[in-house]
Amino acid sequence: MKNSVPHLDRAKAVWYRPSVPTREGTFVFLSELLGRPAFGPNGERLGDVVDFLADASEPAYPKVTALRIRMPGRGEVRRVEWDDVVSCEPEGARLKRGAEAMLPLKLFGNEIPLAQDILDRQIVDTDDAKVERVNDLHLLRARGELRVAHVDVGFRGLVRRMGWQRAVDAAMKAVRPSYLTREQFVPWKHVQPLAAGTSKVRLDLARRAIADVHPSDLAEILEDLDRRERAVLFRDLPVEFAATALEESEPGLQRELLRMVEPERAADIVEEMQPDAAADLLSELPADESAEILAAMEPLEAREVEKLLTYDEDSAGGMMNPEFLRLSPAMTAQGALQAVRDQAKEVAQVHDCFVVQRDRRLLGVLSLRDLLLAAPEAPVDAIMHEHPAPLDPEDRAGKVAELAAKYNLFSLPVEKDGRLLGVVTVDDVLEKVLHG
Repeated sequence: MKNSVPHLDRAKAVWYRPSVPTREGTFVFLSELLGRPAFGPNGERLGDVVDFLADASEPAYPKVTALRIRMPGRGEVRRVEWDDVVSCEPEGARLKRGAEAMLPLKLFGNEIPLAQDILDRQIVDTDDAKVERVNDLHLLRARGELRVAHVDVGFRGLVRRMGWQRAVDAAMKAVRPSYLTREQFVPWKHVQPLAAGTSKVRLDLARRAIADVHPSDLAEILEDLDRRERAVLFRDLPVEFAATALEESEPGLQRELLRMVEPERAADIVEEMQPDAAADLLSELPADESAEILAAMEPLEAREVEKLLTYDEDSAGGMMNPEFLRLSPAMTAQGALQAVRDQAKEVAQVHDCFVVQRDRRLLGVLSLRDLLLAAPEAPVDAIMHEHPAPLDPEDRAGKVAELAAKYNLFSLPVEKDGRLLGVVTVDDVLEKVLHG
């Protein structure tokens, strides 16, 4: 056999042919490289490739930094640096050095064991905002390096892993040719791997991607995950993202998520929520758990939420948010716009502005559009109008919905003894009417 080096394995004869240098820019699947033999420079078999370590600190195409090789006989796993790898192909890996390249097993910095921590695990696709399961990894050869390009979440990836690709491809070629080109890849940069067993998979870089996911989608992602992986993602979310995800979650999931974190962090998350949403959440918890979270909150925020807890959750008082845009009647339109800018940092609803006296008596309402169209020097009390449907705190959700629909309102003020207590917005009305 020309240009080949014979090597007799203890169990069977293995013929090793020095590999031809691979062409740059080509792809290979992780499943095609796992379990393949690793040879030294003279063709001696050093073991089998069982995993690849990649640097997860690189957001787009993490490069492979080392191989994990299981030695024959004892089954001990060793580390081989990528600098010691000449080639890595489906036929096997070839190393520059022999046994001296086999180092003690270690994991450095942001390294991820791809087979151990990524294959068969759930991931968050932050581009499509959904949870997928990893069936394979698509690796790119570039400049002598091997980099992770895509996550394979398709059926073909699973078939390839099982070793059935040739048979299935042959069968499908006759009945559904499109199957042969139907790959389901997710770019690595859109992936947040989840694994409860290692903090190294919790990528800080993925937090920036999560910031672009809508809170409703994030809530759905949390619901789709199993309990262990749900805990990994929720504990690792920044407080503001955890709060918005909780606001969009079902009560059962809310309770479960809050119980996954310490009371102090739970208090931080609840403080970040809108007060009406926080009150709804705490009302669903057992009294002792609710009291523990309230005790850990800042006193001002805690008092605000406690007031809301005194109302029935199906009433206007239970649905209202005490944070709203407040304007003084003496302001000009220009001054009012600046006041809106200042308050909007803390207030979620910026569609309607409520004109109140110092004693919080409601004088009128105007929209942000009214302010934008008004002359800068126009006084607010000349622009405002009387609200057509002020509410009492005890008004039921059905009445609130009827008034919102009748007058085509975005928000409705809740008053008691002439003082403005809070505002019910149409999204809260819809949520209450549709889901109860």
